[in-house]
Amino acid sequence: MWTTPTSTTRVLTPDRLSLALRDEIAAVGVSPTLLQIDRLAAYLGLIARWRSRARLTAIADPAEAARLHIADSLLCLRTTFAPGSSVVDVGSGAGLPGVPLAIVRDDLRVTLLEPDRRKAAFLEGAVAELDLRAAVLAVAAEDAGRGRQRESFDIAVARAVAPLVVSCELTLPLVRVGGRVVLLKGPSVTVELGGGRGAARVLGGADLEVSEWTLRGGERRLLVVIRKDHPTPPGYPRRVGVPRKRPLNG
Repeated sequence: MWTTPTSTTRVLTPDRLSLALRDEIAAVGVSPTLLQIDRLAAYLGLIARWRSRARLTAIADPAEAARLHIADSLLCLRTTFAPGSSVVDVGSGAGLPGVPLAIVRDDLRVTLLEPDRRKAAFLEGAVAELDLRAAVLAVAAEDAGRGRQRESFDIAVARAVAPLVVSCELTLPLVRVGGRVVLLKGPSVTVELGGGRGAARVLGGADLEVSEWTLRGGERRLLVVIRKDHPTPPGYPRRVGVPRKRPLNG
């Protein structure tokens, strides 16, 4: 988890939630339309309804969700997403960052990759209700990277899925040569950068580009971008579970 949510949950009127979304998103340099803000608010409402049933998130406060889910996810847009790019959200969970990206950039072709059946069911419902240009794929990243989705996406995104070395193995095999991986991380990732650089080289990636950003509440975030400059070797990703049990040492 990025942060420990407060114990008291506020109830926001629709107008106040829209205002919170606008302010939190503006703080990360993104300017959604009023219609997009309405859809983001509707998405937060879906998360709230499914939160316990599908074990989506511990964050119940809508103002915190606006910052720690929506604005945080849209930090991805601080790096360039070319119009019409195919994007895979690896370990999508509640749809973060893939759903906010699909709402704010409806030109993107987004695939939400989530192996947990309850979460995938939530995502399918959200995609239908919000009328998103997105697909849900209920398979593990390792299986996708060894199958038809291998090296088929322009961009892979992931948010708080796994340590950096593991995230590299789950994402880089899915990206075509010339594409990129965009990882949203907390400040503790700095101690993982050495291992991440080694793993990225093994898996076809170039050096890591790291930038630091701050959310409106003062939370620090690191955006790690990896360009893919040659094909991933045939032995990667390894079978499901192995990347976490035996992380690459580069």
